[in-house]
Amino acid sequence: MYRPNVLRQTWITLVAFALVASLCCDGFVHTRGFSVGSRSRPICSPIPLKASPRLTEALCKPSKTLAVVLEYVHTEDNGYQASDWTTLSMQMRQCKASALLTSHSVAAAEFAKEQETARGNFPGPCPIISTESGVDGITGVILTPEEVGSLTNSETEILCQVASVEDVDSAKAAGVTAFLVDTSADQLETIFDAIPSGSAIVADVDSMQEENAELEVAKRLKDLGATAILLRGSLVGDNEDVEYAQFAVGGLTKKKSSTFDMTGLTGSTNGHFGGVAAAVGRTWVRTKRAAELVAA
Repeated sequence: MYRPNVLRQTWITLVAFALVASLCCDGFVHTRGFSVGSRSRPICSPIPLKASPRLTEALCKPSKTLAVVLEYVHTEDNGYQASDWTTLSMQMRQCKASALLTSHSVAAAEFAKEQETARGNFPGPCPIISTESGVDGITGVILTPEEVGSLTNSETEILCQVASVEDVDSAKAAGVTAFLVDTSADQLETIFDAIPSGSAIVADVDSMQEENAELEVAKRLKDLGATAILLRGSLVGDNEDVEYAQFAVGGLTKKKSSTFDMTGLTGSTNGHFGGVAAAVGRTWVRTKRAAELVAA
């Protein structure tokens, strides 16, 4: 006897089984790194088992473009308060900074609070890194290898400061995926080589150097393996903060330009090929004043 309900139920069961089997096979293929229809061909972008950590992701771009971290140094002279930090945070996001770093805990909390207001927008919030753990809203904290085990907040990511191969080994053993390399350390190339592939590698460089030499230094550090550059002292609460941020982020992230403009990493910093020094060749007011104080 013809039983439509039984046949319908059987058909639904078979379809459901086929869908489950398809999903299982697809998951096996992706996790093994192979693509259907090809023999032993690795997939370029395998599906991750979980989302990448936000800080590591921001400091290690898939495009291989350098990420730029700007450091805010607080001084009593600038008189900054909550509203000023809020404005600066918004401006740095618009300048497309990859992350902000500060040792001032109150500023870090205000930066983090403001960045959250950009969630769901473009550009979205950039990570806030502090030198102190326990600051509300921060994404990451800088720790030494010895301090890594002391972090109790699992939501805060670690940027581990390393100055030797032994430091790197200790950090690796603790599962660290983001490293801040002390570029004044000896055997710098050996330190870079010791860091696992796929890690975020931040190299620190002094900002506002003579003839804008920080841009050329950053390029050499990228060749060693740096995925991000931390520009020390780039933000201090003066009138040059935004201008320098635009200059530095543009100069470190834009591709070669035939116009040799202010933010292009073109030619050589000695100016022979129309590079940054030839186009800009300027001294920032901030550094000029610092030099005058030293000379006085």
